[in-house]
Amino acid sequence: MAAMDRRLFVNGKLVADSEAAEFDDIRPEDSAAAAKGYASGNDTSVSAAMTPCRSQKASSAEEELQAIVASRRFVAFSLPECPQCDELKAALATRGVPASVFVKWDKADPQYPHLKAAMQTHAGKKFSFPQVFAEGTYQGGFADVLQKVDLGAFDELFEREFEVSPVSVQRMVSKRPMVVFSLPNCPQCDELRGLLEARGLPVHDVFFKWDKAWPQYQSLKTQLIQLIGVSQFTFPQTFVRSEYQGSFQEVSDKLSVGALDDFFSEAFGIAAPAAPAAPAQVPEAAIAFDEDF
Repeated sequence: MAAMDRRLFVNGKLVADSEAAEFDDIRPEDSAAAAKGYASGNDTSVSAAMTPCRSQKASSAEEELQAIVASRRFVAFSLPECPQCDELKAALATRGVPASVFVKWDKADPQYPHLKAAMQTHAGKKFSFPQVFAEGTYQGGFADVLQKVDLGAFDELFEREFEVSPVSVQRMVSKRPMVVFSLPNCPQCDELRGLLEARGLPVHDVFFKWDKAWPQYQSLKTQLIQLIGVSQFTFPQTFVRSEYQGSFQEVSDKLSVGALDDFFSEAFGIAAPAAPAAPAQVPEAAIAFDEDF
């Protein structure tokens, strides 16, 4: 008896069983469901009625990822029970960024392995969540993005999209006892750094070196102007306990007269420099006079 010529619905048409072999994830019950939808005239795609093949799944996952990234100016992909996702969400909330920027994936979702593979094309083979995109460009994971947030990299974007005032410079100033904003190739910045280092200050924690080539530089400069109340200034610019101390010459003068000694002692445990010893008084008896004097 000849073998039955079994046919399946694939891509909206009947094909022989042998021709459908490449669709390795198609099940007979899926084919029946597709045929039922096709016969009834319902708008039921094959992909909705069938489980697509692996290559179709991967393509669909990449398209889904790209569609989300393209539709949002700022998006963070996260997972349930993800401490770093929650930490980034809290950090963004302090900037006025809504929780709606997060898209939460679920490892139990059959599509998750394919979504993860799609993310690997941006984040690399091994990565952790969250993963962030801004204006269509991949920004990195938790540590990279948190650092960029702290440096004001997204200030203009957040202001434009969420109508929040940028506060990166204010937060830099308020989070540390002493802050010095400097630039590369700035002789006075280097000179002040040397003076403070000679006093024993942890200059690597005190100095924030900005770069005029940064996209966010103008935003940071505008924020600094608002803090110091001066539109014309030179670097370095110094703050102590959130209070503006001035530019290089002003701070240098304060160092020379010991005006910051108490602060250095309280904030960094640095003792004031010893006062120079007074010149020794020579006893009058020890003074020799010329006989003709």
